[in-house]
Amino acid sequence: MAYGLEQMPEVVSYARNDHLDFTIPYDWQGTKHEYRPDYLVRLRGRDGREIKVILEVKGFETEGDRQKEAAAKRWVRAVNHHGEFGRWEFVVCKDPRRLRVTLMTLCEGARA
Repeated sequence: MAYGLEQMPEVVSYARNDHLDFTIPYDWQGTKHEYRPDYLVRLRGRDGREIKVILEVKGFETEGDRQKEAAAKRWVRAVNHHGEFGRWEFVVCKDPRRLRVTLMTLCEGARA
C-alpha cells in the first residue's frame, strides 16, 4: 500500500496510523470502542486544494468493520460540516490495484 501511495504525485504525504493516537470513537453492541484507521493521507486535488483522507485497507469485511466504517463516515461529515479543518474523506480500499483510481477520483472532485 505504501509503495502505491509513494508513486502518486498527488499524494503530498501519508502516515501509517501506528502510534499516532488518531482514533474515532464509536459504540457497538452497547460498548464504547475506538476505531484506528490504517493510514492518513494528504492529497493535492486538481484545483490545488488539499484533501485529507482516512484510508482503511480491508479484505474480508465483518459487521464490526461496517460499524467502524459508519463511525468514520459520521466523523468525516461532522468535521467537514465544521469547516475549519479542511476537506476530509473516508476511503476503504479492498483492492490495492484500485487505490490510484480511487484516490484520483477524489482529486478530480476536489472543488468542494
